[in-house]
Amino acid sequence: MRTILITLAATVVPAISALSYDYVVIGGGTAGLAVASRLSEDTSVTVAVLEAGFDAEGLREVFVPGLIGSGIAFTTLDWAYKTVPQTNLNGRNLTVHAGKGLGGSSLINAMIFPRAGKEQYDAWGQLNNDSSWTWDNLLPFFKKSELFTPPNAFQNASGVRYEEAMHGFNVTEGRVKVGFPNYFFNQSALWRKAAEGLGFPASPDLANGDPHAVGIAPNTIDAANNTRCSAACAYLTPFGHRTNLLVVQNATVSRIIWADSTGGNLRAIGVEYLVNNQNSTIDVSKEVILSAGAIGSPKVLELSGVGNSTILNTAGVKPVLHLPTVGENFNDHVHSWANAFTNITLTKDVLQRNSSFADAQLLLWLRDRTGLYSAAPRSMGIAAPSDIFSRTQLNDLIEQAETNLMRFAEQFSNGNPNLTKGIAAQHRIALDLYKQDKSLPLEMNAEPGYSGPTSIGNRPGVNYTSINVVLYAPLSRGRTHIVSADPHAQPAVDPAYWAHPLDVAAQVGGINLARRMLTAPPLDTIYTGEFEPGEDKDSDAKIEEWLRSVVASDNHEVGSLAMMPRDLGGVVDTSLKVYGTANVRVADASIIPFTISAHTVSTIYMIGERAADIIRAARIESELFSSPNWLAPLQTAFFWLGRGLANWLV
Repeated sequence: MRTILITLAATVVPAISALSYDYVVIGGGTAGLAVASRLSEDTSVTVAVLEAGFDAEGLREVFVPGLIGSGIAFTTLDWAYKTVPQTNLNGRNLTVHAGKGLGGSSLINAMIFPRAGKEQYDAWGQLNNDSSWTWDNLLPFFKKSELFTPPNAFQNASGVRYEEAMHGFNVTEGRVKVGFPNYFFNQSALWRKAAEGLGFPASPDLANGDPHAVGIAPNTIDAANNTRCSAACAYLTPFGHRTNLLVVQNATVSRIIWADSTGGNLRAIGVEYLVNNQNSTIDVSKEVILSAGAIGSPKVLELSGVGNSTILNTAGVKPVLHLPTVGENFNDHVHSWANAFTNITLTKDVLQRNSSFADAQLLLWLRDRTGLYSAAPRSMGIAAPSDIFSRTQLNDLIEQAETNLMRFAEQFSNGNPNLTKGIAAQHRIALDLYKQDKSLPLEMNAEPGYSGPTSIGNRPGVNYTSINVVLYAPLSRGRTHIVSADPHAQPAVDPAYWAHPLDVAAQVGGINLARRMLTAPPLDTIYTGEFEPGEDKDSDAKIEEWLRSVVASDNHEVGSLAMMPRDLGGVVDTSLKVYGTANVRVADASIIPFTISAHTVSTIYMIGERAADIIRAARIESELFSSPNWLAPLQTAFFWLGRGLANWLV
């Protein structure tokens, strides 16, 4: 028998009504499939996954590296959440992309797989007074999640570097296939040299916890056949033989069902969901794991009556647990660009303009996995404050931020005094990292072709070199909340982009840095003039004005169910359990209290691995200590032996 995959067919709905599973995972995305797969390794437990999308592994736009963003990637496979009008961005409604399907955002992302700076993970642990959430203790879970393929001779010659100690090579334990592509554009090598000339160190490995450098990022790519490896590829497809794992596709969760209680923590006893608008319920005997993402997970909690009672009542949901910071502390990376015309003849632009050439390149990929469509390389540089600001500028900005720290903490906390303290604590940590030149506020990301806000029909039909400038360390905080009891209704998403002056200054500084890179040797040899922002944007004020009209989400939203102490406005504790509940945990990007200096997918896989480890340990402890008293000495011995063995296996 194979893992049960239930899809759209309405006829199957009665067959799965009122089933009971030990663990129910809400969301079959990046972390959700990691948790479900690891828990179902134990054949004595049963695991169910409820996923709103479907299995898209067989789509070319998913598995062909060079087809990222094409086909239905940003339509059917995308939640495409719309923000409320952004006050600081000329009232624009932006789109926050999030994957909808088995694998979640790992289906549609750019496959970039670095890690953030060690100091940021350490700050995460510091905020929670828990060393288990710091770099040294999280690195084993990062490594456990991946199955790394070292670069071959061609990739080494193209500039790929890696540190063996930073990666996972265990063919039994490793899951996400990580490696490098078969094609590299010449522009990228020229850009890396230009960045080095401007003071960026050459990175020995962008996953080593010290990303203030420039290099080629690892990708979630199966090097054996040059295809994307999503969470479905890694954690679901290879384990289709498991009979203790149920995956329900096209299932929209409407709420968590709670046991009747007159006091104490809420206990989940089931999950209600819809397939083809027909209600079904799945019973839970142990735990619910919420993995629907930084927008989807707070939505499910609020639909279930957990959140700010005022917001819930307004939306027509009866409150069962007043936890007012659900959906608050929301923060996201912010994307911008600088680009230039180039005299180089082969860029990604040619694929867009010449359909015959594009068809020939796709046939080349299908035949032997070579050509332009085999490329998903990202040459990246992570900038420190000293790369962006003069010392005087930086000192002035930090002084202003410290002077106004409590004012912004109160503004961003939406009237919650505990969260005011939590955001203030985050800002103090962030400003300390700025002072140490460890904040890493920007990603500089070379694109061998056009990348920017102007559609193909509204820009010159030539070749481009682009630098993506991504704000990595925003101090702004927003929120996401339901506006209706309808599970199909999108929530009101307000990232409050650019609500803090330091965010604005950093992103403007990033455009200036990108301009210096585009005209620095040896990249200047292919530079034939700036396109965007445009040479008329000749001051910081004019750059800022232009950016307010074009910046976009970088789709790395975090923090809406933040792991922080409850008296700092946290929603989950360091065991991932939702405060006030007995058996509901969260495992996704929503628990990360502040944005990190990396694409988030590797960190989200780490969270999934860590969650499975925590849940397994809790189950062992619970079952051992619920046995007859005369077994107590053996129980204790086997419990700690089990904990030690679990840690060793990581």
